[in-house]
This record gives sequence, C-alpha cells and structure tokens, in this order.
Amino acid sequence: MNKPAVLKKLVEYFAEKGHVMSTVEYKAADDTPMRFIVAKRAFGSWNRMTQMAEKQLALMAPAPAPAPAPEPKPKPKAKPASKKAEK
Repeated sequence: MNKPAVLKKLVEYFAEKGHVMSTVEYKAADDTPMRFIVAKRAFGSWNRMTQMAEKQLALMAPAPAPAPAPEPKPKPKAKPASKKAEK
C-alpha cells in the first residue's frame, strides 16, 4: 500500500475511535484496519504517521458554527431642547 492509501484508512479508523492511538493502544486493539508494521513502514515511524493523521483529522472536523450576531441595542431617544436654551 502506498502512503496516501494507508493514511486514509488510518484516519478513518482514528475518526471512528475519536482520537489518534498510541502504538500500545493500536497494537492492543482487535479491530485495526491493518497490522501495525504495515502502517509504520509506510511512514518510517509511528510519530510521523500520527502527525499526518492529526492534520487530516483536523481538516475533516466540521468547522464550528459562527456565533450569532448580537442584537443591536436601541439608541436612546434625544430629549427635546428646553425653552430656556432657545432664548
């Protein structure tokens, strides 16, 4: 398998699990999409794979919804000028 294909399968698996697993967690899991050594071999190291997987997971995450705009406060009404000020 080439690197993009391995990364895609691993990112889908980690998205299902909710986080990028450590080597110990991945080796202990029974439902992994591929053997540990196959995943590691494509990237040279597990740490390099986790860095790339975390970036891909961040891109896959939905963007947060924009906060609703605050309602504008009503402007205070101007008081009519007093008759003393007019003279």
